[in-house]
Amino acid sequence: MLKKGFIIGVTALLQACAYSGHIQSVSGAAEVMPTRRVDADAAIRVAPELSAISKKVNTGFVCSAHNYTLNMGGALADSIMRTLEGSFKSVVRADSPNENPQAYFLDFSLDEFSPRLRFNPGFWIATPEANTEISIRVRASRPGSGPIFQTTLRGQGHDEGSGGCGEGMPVVEEATREAMQRAMDDLAQKLINSRALTED
Repeated sequence: MLKKGFIIGVTALLQACAYSGHIQSVSGAAEVMPTRRVDADAAIRVAPELSAISKKVNTGFVCSAHNYTLNMGGALADSIMRTLEGSFKSVVRADSPNENPQAYFLDFSLDEFSPRLRFNPGFWIATPEANTEISIRVRASRPGSGPIFQTTLRGQGHDEGSGGCGEGMPVVEEATREAMQRAMDDLAQKLINSRALTED
């Protein structure tokens, strides 16, 4: 009975040190210049790894007994759709350009997603600091032709907080939200405002 009680106690302790974070979608649509909107339809393919992201956060030595997991779900995929909805006549999800041959076909895939958390030792408690990097590959095809443009969207985010090991997850969430926002702003600039899709 003593051994069983010890195992239950250890299990409860480990569960108490596990934190799960969630991110809401964002939009870079505000960065799209009205004069650069594309007068055509767009079909968007979002690779599966962008639609269901769950990532264990890298941590340093301090608070290393704690586990932090970021469950983003489809936040990145939703953010891409929200950013592009006002940039074309219509935007729909598709798996192949053959589904809508009259539309631009934009193919998004994950290049890197790296959330990091460290705790800076203090006099009484360690304070959390988070950095997140996101990069997304995109390939674009014009209606009736092959690929015409490809690029990588990038976003970085940083946040700091107060409190001990239990306050790390909100800091990671904010750093990741900021990285997503910057990646979506980069999408608006590189794909729409640059006229990369419409100029030869």
